[in-house]
Amino acid sequence: KRNRKLVAASWNVRSLVEDTGDARVCRAAPVRAGAGVGVDRKLDFLVAELTKYRIDIAAVQETKWFGSDVWQSGGSTLLHSGRQLPLDGEPARRNEGVGILMNPSMTTMWKLGGEQWNAVSSRIISARVQLASKGKRLRNGRSRRSDFFLTVVSAYAPTNRAPPRIKSQFFEDLQSVVSRVPTSDVLLLLGDFNARVGCSQLTSDHPSRFDGMADDGVLWGNALGRFGLGERNQAGENLLMFCNSHE
Repeated sequence: KRNRKLVAASWNVRSLVEDTGDARVCRAAPVRAGAGVGVDRKLDFLVAELTKYRIDIAAVQETKWFGSDVWQSGGSTLLHSGRQLPLDGEPARRNEGVGILMNPSMTTMWKLGGEQWNAVSSRIISARVQLASKGKRLRNGRSRRSDFFLTVVSAYAPTNRAPPRIKSQFFEDLQSVVSRVPTSDVLLLLGDFNARVGCSQLTSDHPSRFDGMADDGVLWGNALGRFGLGERNQAGENLLMFCNSHE
């Protein structure tokens, strides 16, 4: 039986904030006594869309939810990392919020792997999923099994207009997360990086190949492909530098 390929996606959802319900995910709208909790359940809609396209695991950004929690919907699991829930009397400034959404099959694999996840900040979250357990026959006739893991990172970078300290902090946090991923893991870095990286040029000796060189002559290797849009901005250069350092 052929194994089905893992399908991953990234989606900036703009907002998953509900009208009423749990304070972590809803606006400060009062619920009438006896009316129950009338919730739109945008998470359910999100799960339905990903199910339609047979997405196994997805990184989501800009949920604008508070708190770092595990949410369930129809067998799927959303690991979420957001700003801290404001205390009574504090202004509720909703922004950022990232998550990793797993379908039921990936949820099972995540649980088999020990339910490992890390809510780094309202801009970065990671999770480690056990994809398979492989057996190897030793010379003495015994077998040894080794686990095969996937580490997924969902990131939401500050815009190019953000203060330098916020942008620096983002890449410092991202560097810290990536550097701790076991070398045996497959690393899947997904997200909205609010960047334009441009595209690579055709090589002169092989018209069908691309050499990773941008229009301005900078060589980025495998960090730069041919499907970028627009001219590279500073945020794009920062992203390429980060990717090139982990090539």
